[in-house]
Amino acid sequence: MSVEMVAFDVAGTVLNDDGLVIAAFKNAFEVTQPDLWPTHGDRWTQYAIDTMGQSKIDVFTELLGDVEKAHQANIAFEESYVSEIVETGAVPIAGAEEMFKFLRSEGIAVVLTTGFSRSTLDTLIFELGWKDLIDLSVTPGEAGRGRPHPDMLQKASAALGISTPMQVIVLGDTASDMQAGVAFGAGQIIGVLTGAHNVDTLHNAGATTVVNSVADLKSLI
Repeated sequence: MSVEMVAFDVAGTVLNDDGLVIAAFKNAFEVTQPDLWPTHGDRWTQYAIDTMGQSKIDVFTELLGDVEKAHQANIAFEESYVSEIVETGAVPIAGAEEMFKFLRSEGIAVVLTTGFSRSTLDTLIFELGWKDLIDLSVTPGEAGRGRPHPDMLQKASAALGISTPMQVIVLGDTASDMQAGVAFGAGQIIGVLTGAHNVDTLHNAGATTVVNSVADLKSLI
């Protein structure tokens, strides 16, 4: 079966993270929940690690049990993350940009999926200079649900006229990336070790293959 589309997660998969996402989570909780953070911080942080890759607003809602508090925390999270990215510079994972160019030269669509909001994703794409290197990007709010649901993959494939999930490769660094690929029925579900989760976690979540980084994808196509 030929490959028509590769769907990449962003942070930890094609964008170097260096702990920025978890640091932004901690900052958001410290700012918006200062009374609860000292006693709940460890558990909340571990939950954020375990659910990495999922919609950030969903994670905050699950932990705080209040939509308005979750919204406030999510705003603080994204402001913290974006300010750090803008200040320090967004750094792609080695080989990511070359992979995008290779795929497009082969007529394979390049798609970014994420747990971030549209405003944050657009900032990242701008900072990285990737507007002309990708075909499409999708956020949880635009698709309906974030990972581990397959909605973003379904929306992207529909927009690109791809009717057969087996013609799609999903690539990510988290269990939720793998679970979304399984739910979608992707032909290949590839875990990378440049982000949040390890080999066992990725395989247990449904990875068909685990590689060191995005740079290894070419050998699997």
